[in-house]
Amino acid sequence: MNEMQESLFKILVEFDDICSEHGIEYFLAFGAALGAVRNQCFLPWDDDLDVLITRDNWNKLLELINENPEILPENSRIACNENDKFYRNPLARYVDSSTTYMVTSQAIAAKSCGNLIDIFIIDPLPNVEDGQKEHLKQMQAFLEVLSPHFFVSEDFPIEDYEEHQQLVFKYLDEIEKRGFDEVIQELYEKLYSYPMEKADWVRIRWGIETIIHKSSFYSKQRYVELEGHKFPTSHELERSFRIDYGDSWMYVPEGDNQIAHYPFIVDQNHPFEDFSKIYLKHINPEKIIKAYEGNKRNSVDLWKYKKYLDLDRNKIRGLIDKKNIEKTVELNNYDLNQLLKDKEFELIDDIFKDYYTHQFYAVPKRYSSLHDLGDDLFKVTVESKIRQGTYFTGRKVLDIIEHNRPMGNELLYLKDVCEYCRTLSVAIYDDFDVEKVEETLKKTFDGFENLIDTYRARLWLLAKKSNNDDDYRNLIAEANKMLSEYPEDGEIMAYIAGAYYLLGDQEKSFEMYRKAVDCSRNGFVWQFAKKHAGIDRMKEEEIYVNQKKYSA
Repeated sequence: MNEMQESLFKILVEFDDICSEHGIEYFLAFGAALGAVRNQCFLPWDDDLDVLITRDNWNKLLELINENPEILPENSRIACNENDKFYRNPLARYVDSSTTYMVTSQAIAAKSCGNLIDIFIIDPLPNVEDGQKEHLKQMQAFLEVLSPHFFVSEDFPIEDYEEHQQLVFKYLDEIEKRGFDEVIQELYEKLYSYPMEKADWVRIRWGIETIIHKSSFYSKQRYVELEGHKFPTSHELERSFRIDYGDSWMYVPEGDNQIAHYPFIVDQNHPFEDFSKIYLKHINPEKIIKAYEGNKRNSVDLWKYKKYLDLDRNKIRGLIDKKNIEKTVELNNYDLNQLLKDKEFELIDDIFKDYYTHQFYAVPKRYSSLHDLGDDLFKVTVESKIRQGTYFTGRKVLDIIEHNRPMGNELLYLKDVCEYCRTLSVAIYDDFDVEKVEETLKKTFDGFENLIDTYRARLWLLAKKSNNDDDYRNLIAEANKMLSEYPEDGEIMAYIAGAYYLLGDQEKSFEMYRKAVDCSRNGFVWQFAKKHAGIDRMKEEEIYVNQKKYSA
């Protein structure tokens, strides 16, 4: 842990103690829970913590603190809509006021400008027959009005946007006539009245993104270890990871996928009020909020025109990407299908590198707009990803194609292969389902007989069923056969390393784990390497991330 994470861990323990002592249920979530399950530690780039809490438990916590403020430790506070009219954020926060972590959107209220826990409130989502679609529209407009500092509807479908715009303006007009508090209270009563016991789904309150989970995820708690301490979380946590982070949730991301925030002041040794008192005496929060609300009207009004421009630029970018790939292939006289047969995956990745950079950049990702390369080129890059054991990247490409246009038979076949790989992944990582893995492995796909995901699943089954030295030796023999075909696969190496560990051969186990963590970003490979061989690959990643921050 770095200095900030040590402070975050301290306030998480405080929060946990308060909730445990007073019978309040919450769930560790998102990045912190991911770090706990995958690596039992903070993600190196984490700079806040996230918890989920049902509205009933949130109301119970808020009432407890309002009636007994001494319950909060010194320098800790709750920041939320309910206790400050200038705090205009869908998230509540548990804040360490002895530190400073200041972002622009929270500077006006100046209540949550220290190290903090984001508190996401879980609300029941009406079932389809009870008006779910209409509820989601009203909720999105409500959150737009509630959050004047930032635009929350970036991902809104353009075909539905005019209706959304009219609803936002209706709420803003009502606020001008009757006042913010009265209108917001009415919307609270309207939007948060559906009974939890009836709901099949819940919506997690956040402005930027619509997060919908099954209500069963939060029917009970289970405990996970984070930095040596156990905290409660969802008993179906892995399934929520699949929704929130996609099919690659078990892999430690690199570079731009390591999501952090961008404060303009960070100081672990001074309370944020040392900074906020300097500017608060020179501003009028009422006028600033009014200005923000006016700007919100303009943002909502101009958004659709901005989106049309973004989509036009994207089409041009896609044409350029396709021309550049075709030019590279022609100049080098490449036969892409032969490169596939020869397993020249690094070369194929290099040819398509710019396409992936642009296709998954913010604008096309947000709007699901397609840089269309044509089925022939898509077939090569998607199949390459599948054969490298990263079906989830190929599947993302296929999902975007399918969102925009029909796919040819070859791409539909690759979609079936991706679904096969995904079924194995869900059975192994989310459900720990031996029977499902066995059943899925009975399926065959012409041309994909030696798929790396199939090999990994077979080894997972062998490991699950091994309980004596002969079993472990057999696992090593089978894995070595697979390793001869995929000599750089760290996940296969990890099964060999684990079997050597169980055989008591620590030297060979260490040697193979060292290779495994250098060849894989699978967080569970890193976890077992630390547990069995003392190789702290996550610590190495932390050093790398900090060096990158320092150099930046």
